[in-house]
Amino acid sequence: MQTEQNKDFVVKMESIGNVVPENVMIHIGNESYFMESSQPGKFEFKIEKPVENVSFSFEGNSVSSEEYELKVITVPSIANFEMVLNFPSYLKKKSETIQGTGNAIVPEGTLVTWKMNTQSTQEIVWKDEKSNFKFIKAENEFKLSKNIAQNTEYQILTSNDKVKNYEKLDYQLSVIKDQHPTITVAPAPDSLKLDKNYVLGRLGDDYGLSKLQVVFYERNKPQTAKRGTIPVKPAVFDQFVFSFPSNLPVEEGVSYEYYFEVFDNDAPHGFKSTKSSVFSDRVSTTDEVHDLELQQQNQNINGLSKSLKNQTKQISEMDKIQNTGKEKDNLEFKDQQKINDFIKRQKQQDEMMKQFAEKMNKNLDKFKEDKKDKTAEDLQKRLENADKDLEKNQKLLDELKNLNDKLNSEELFDKMEKFKQVSKNQSRNLEQLVELTKRFYVEKKAEQVAEKLDKLAEKQEQLSNKDKENTSEKQQEINKAFDKIQEDLKDLKEENKTLKSPLDIPSDASKEKDVKDDLQKASDELNKKNTSSAKQKQKSAAKKMKNMAQQMDSSMEGGEQEQLEEDVAMLRQILDNLLAYSLSQENVMKQFKSMKLGSSIYTKNIKVQQNLKQQFKHVDDSLFALSLRNPKVAEDVTKEIGNVQYNVDKAIESLTDVQVPKGVSHQQYAVSSANKLADFLSDLLNNMQMSMSKPGAGKPKPGNGQGMQLPDIIQKQKGLADKMKDGMKQGDKPGDKPGDKPGQGQGQKQGQGQSGQGKEGQGKNGDKGDSGKDGKNGKGGKDNKDGDDGEGNAEKIMEIYKEQVKLREELQKELAKKGLDSQGRSVIEQMKQSEKQFLNKGFKNENLQRILNIQQELLKLNNAVQQQGQDTKRQSETNNTEFTNRTNALPSSLLDYLNSVEILNRQSLPLRSNFNQKVQEYFNTK
Repeated sequence: MQTEQNKDFVVKMESIGNVVPENVMIHIGNESYFMESSQPGKFEFKIEKPVENVSFSFEGNSVSSEEYELKVITVPSIANFEMVLNFPSYLKKKSETIQGTGNAIVPEGTLVTWKMNTQSTQEIVWKDEKSNFKFIKAENEFKLSKNIAQNTEYQILTSNDKVKNYEKLDYQLSVIKDQHPTITVAPAPDSLKLDKNYVLGRLGDDYGLSKLQVVFYERNKPQTAKRGTIPVKPAVFDQFVFSFPSNLPVEEGVSYEYYFEVFDNDAPHGFKSTKSSVFSDRVSTTDEVHDLELQQQNQNINGLSKSLKNQTKQISEMDKIQNTGKEKDNLEFKDQQKINDFIKRQKQQDEMMKQFAEKMNKNLDKFKEDKKDKTAEDLQKRLENADKDLEKNQKLLDELKNLNDKLNSEELFDKMEKFKQVSKNQSRNLEQLVELTKRFYVEKKAEQVAEKLDKLAEKQEQLSNKDKENTSEKQQEINKAFDKIQEDLKDLKEENKTLKSPLDIPSDASKEKDVKDDLQKASDELNKKNTSSAKQKQKSAAKKMKNMAQQMDSSMEGGEQEQLEEDVAMLRQILDNLLAYSLSQENVMKQFKSMKLGSSIYTKNIKVQQNLKQQFKHVDDSLFALSLRNPKVAEDVTKEIGNVQYNVDKAIESLTDVQVPKGVSHQQYAVSSANKLADFLSDLLNNMQMSMSKPGAGKPKPGNGQGMQLPDIIQKQKGLADKMKDGMKQGDKPGDKPGDKPGQGQGQKQGQGQSGQGKEGQGKNGDKGDSGKDGKNGKGGKDNKDGDDGEGNAEKIMEIYKEQVKLREELQKELAKKGLDSQGRSVIEQMKQSEKQFLNKGFKNENLQRILNIQQELLKLNNAVQQQGQDTKRQSETNNTEFTNRTNALPSSLLDYLNSVEILNRQSLPLRSNFNQKVQEYFNTK
């Protein structure tokens, strides 16, 4: 008898004879067991999983059998079974080990290694429907590796020299195919009101993305396709924002079609890709872009103008509410509601004005991209300040609401009075900005029309010099372009008329008619194939168009200088009137201070105060007219004007009610604001006069074409210090004669007193000079009355002053060019202070020290510039010339939209393959 190892064996015994035993025992080794009776005379016993040969015998009714042997055959057995999964390298996943089973769900291309520790096994075979593979044996370990690319059902068969294919283990490997990447691209919602056409894209892949490309080509010419790369994260999900053409190499005035193609990271399959739907767009020409910018800004200006009209209504509504408050001791519920309604409307109004101001500011940015425009910068600064002021309004309105809710009427109306004054100033400031911006854009449109004329003249000239290409069709295009320019000229004239102080834009209908006639005759001659006559007319038209363009340019340039001269004269007159008002206001204030109650001239002085109010009104009107054409007359001026008007009104109100101390206090505030205003205007006048003294536009001087560089400025600043030393008297120079006391040195010229501190200056040949005070030089003696005063020669002072101003302006340009405005701010401020003090005090030791300090700061700044240059050089070595989607910062509304959309970032999770498959199925159903 024989059996297989570890397999149960049933021993069956049957007794023969007349006597049937009731029980039979089986003896196995030293142990005895009763056998189970299956029927009379037949018995069974199960030997469980024998591992070696077994000897046994039977005994029943004192009868024993002979000894039998059960031979046990050894069979193959697997002691340990594991699968090692090595995933494709592009998945960047660590290998996994599965114990005790041959079933798994794996990505396509996974290398599976089976490892088995066995006993009594000589051979293991891996078998599927098509093929068999034997495991490699090393001692008691068997190993086999296979690359799995599709679903596989297989068997593991074990054998030894006694048993063939003893065990047949059935397993299955399920393969997850690498899917194509997904891409969804759609235009940004219209509700965002963006100024560009943006498309928003979402990308996905089961294992990761590798790259994203934009493919573009001229409409209906896919064979000319070019590609650009857009950066993408190597993740399973990403999104992008794109605005055609970004910085792709495209041609102006050409219509393009484009789509996006995303690639996964599946290197074994050549990086599978998916394309988006096709979009179309047209690249606007530079002229079209400028036209659109002007159109947009015109809309913004008109919108803000309407808002300002509504603001005037709001201020009138505020006056009514204030009058109601004066008539009633306590506010009723309906009065509270009116105030709350007013606050709500005002918040909406402020928000609307804020939006228009932001749009105008953003539009002005576009004029700074190509070249630095000082007027645009000034307007932007004022718009930014206006934006901040409107934000402050929100806090004031919240305070008003809280006071209204608390029924605190007295404090409420005080705050409302303050808010009313602030609103008036803001409205006036915005009104100035509207007019200034409108004026700026009329100037820009005039420049644009002149540029269009010049380009068209050039195009016409080139066409006249060609033979084959000089066709009637080409000429007709030029004729249409001139018609468009005529329309632009007409629009320009209409827009210029809307200005409160229109610009002097040349307009000559006869010249326009002459050009149009020449263009039409050239077209007619070309139709008749009379090329020589057509060329004459073409050249004539080109010359006339160029003359028109030059006339417009020269007129605008000349007009700027004339306007500046008018503004300077006007501002000088305003300053005179303002000083006269300030002195008169101070005089009236003193009279009220010293006046006794009941005085007969009390009423007369109130009338004087009212006349002064009217006098200041003339100053205000003149300044407002000036502010509508000069952006330098900024919000500081408007604020102080408002303060003067407010305090004068309050002074008249208080004095009329015989509240003299309160009235005098408001008069004092009015004088203070008028003096501040005079100080602002004086600085502004100086700046404008300096602008007038600068060389006009024209050919640059030899060597000055690129402006001064920092080393040149440092050298010039050192020269200023030398001039200062030459201009100062001997006693004012620091350390010229050690031991000399102030006032004791010898005079430099005959009869010229030496500087002193209250002591007498001694002349060489003249009498003693009068003692100087506060560091001023002594005057000349009796015999020499024409001695110089302590401020030195006025011409030399003005010469040094102008040079210092010029150096400061050159430094500002150089710093702006190098992007170092913030680092140079300190030295610029020092220069400004030096200029002011030099005019006030002239040749003084402290002014020399200031100039020397500036020179030292410039040297430090030069070191910083050199360091910046080295850093820039190092960075430039790693420059990447490949196209990337480098666009300007995204609009805030678009960013808010992207943040508000819930996006599930599908990062790879540390899940087994079967769970990963379920995750993919879940996403595919969404």
